[in-house]
Amino acid sequence: MTPVGLLLDRSRRERPHLEWKIRLFAAGAVLGLAGMYLEERWLTGAGIVVLAAGALVRFVPVGIGPKETDEDSDSRDAGGGQV
Repeated sequence: MTPVGLLLDRSRRERPHLEWKIRLFAAGAVLGLAGMYLEERWLTGAGIVVLAAGALVRFVPVGIGPKETDEDSDSRDAGGGQV
């Protein structure tokens, strides 16, 4: 195994709130770039604030959100032999 292979984590673990992190990153990037292009300090600052909010999403507890019921997990298990 190469040294680079030791640093990569390819396990399939749950990544909580990934969609929100991506949305906030995209919005912050657009705001920041628009602020730089238009030379508007407040717009660039708003982009930085949105990017910081995206970084803070990692500290939101994982338990928040819809609960999975037994029926949901049973219907996923009977998915027709998906690997």
